[in-house]
Amino acid sequence: MQSTKEILKNLNPKQNYRKLFVIWGGILGFVIVCALLIFWWQTREPSYTYTTQEATKGDISTSISANGTLSPTHEVSIGSVISGIVLEVLVDVNDAVSKGQVLAKIDSESIEQDLYRYEAQLQSAKAQLKSAKVALEEKQWQYNQLQNLFKATHGKTPSKLDLHSAKTAYNSALSEVELRQANIKEIETAIRSTQVDLKNSHITTPIDGVVLSRSIEVGQSVAASFQAPEFFIVAESLEEMELNVSISEADIGKVKVGQSVKFSVDSYPQKVFEAVVERVNFGASESTDNIVSYEARIYVGNQDLLLKPGMSATADIVTDSAKNALLIPSSALYFTPQTPRKESAKSSSMNPFAMNQQRPQRTRGGGAKRQANSSIWVLENGVPKEVAVEVGISDGTLTQIFSDSIQPGMLIIIAQKEEK
Repeated sequence: MQSTKEILKNLNPKQNYRKLFVIWGGILGFVIVCALLIFWWQTREPSYTYTTQEATKGDISTSISANGTLSPTHEVSIGSVISGIVLEVLVDVNDAVSKGQVLAKIDSESIEQDLYRYEAQLQSAKAQLKSAKVALEEKQWQYNQLQNLFKATHGKTPSKLDLHSAKTAYNSALSEVELRQANIKEIETAIRSTQVDLKNSHITTPIDGVVLSRSIEVGQSVAASFQAPEFFIVAESLEEMELNVSISEADIGKVKVGQSVKFSVDSYPQKVFEAVVERVNFGASESTDNIVSYEARIYVGNQDLLLKPGMSATADIVTDSAKNALLIPSSALYFTPQTPRKESAKSSSMNPFAMNQQRPQRTRGGGAKRQANSSIWVLENGVPKEVAVEVGISDGTLTQIFSDSIQPGMLIIIAQKEEK
């Protein structure tokens, strides 16, 4: 048990006040130190690291993409205008053919029989015409004799009835001759038509070229009464082809005849083909989902015959280009340095709307000429510096600029990171 002296010592108020002072003093000191640390952290100048790329000189171009299908520059569909049985097929797919060459033959026996019949009718008609001419000469002579006799006898003989009958017989004989002549022309027309059908029984090509497709076999029955069947498709030449691409209405204004084109096909993914825009259609193609498009025709050289009709292609049409241009990363046009805390707090206290303000959007140009004013940030001696520039064309990665203050090799800031 504690003695009475110890109990009285513990109840000494001076000693209790001293302990409380020490405890609260320590707490207050800790709070002050924390507050000073927080104040220092919030008011210190942050340190930044910058990601940069050098400005360079080089060539740049801008293009639009379009999809299309390859086809020969000139191809014809060859069919039959007569009906019959296919007797022979003389060519196959990929065969080279010459103008006038026979590709297939259709049974022409019935046509030949019609031709023989018409020729026999023609001979008979000519003989009938000859007989009619003889009869005409006789009727004409008789009529002339009666006329002379009537004049010599001053109308006493023959009678007017006999004279009229002779005239009627002459006119009838004349009509018979004309009828026979018309009959001959009709038969001759039938003969010529039959000869055309006989000629058409041999299916020929109207051009030099290559057979792309064949849809006819020996023994096949051809019915051309309602619609001419298609037997062959012949391309004039596969060394020259065309690529028809569909271009949206937003891009069609940039496409001009003579612009260079680079395209690729799935069959040769590593190879890039070059071509030229040959024609831009004025009329719009059929719209799909309210999207209007226009067709452009691109001339393609195919001397090595790698490209084939029907291949799908993805083309890039070069709409603008610049040589030896001053180039910077496109992302530099959208970079804005972070504002230090002191300046940011001061700006915010002076302008309550500062948090809602945004930097004006950069506008990229669409042609080789100067298009828009903008600014970029360069790194000089470790410090960002804003430089006004004018923007030219862009390919999405690099952008052409015009500025006397920017030289090749200068460091262009594209990103910023605060060091912890």
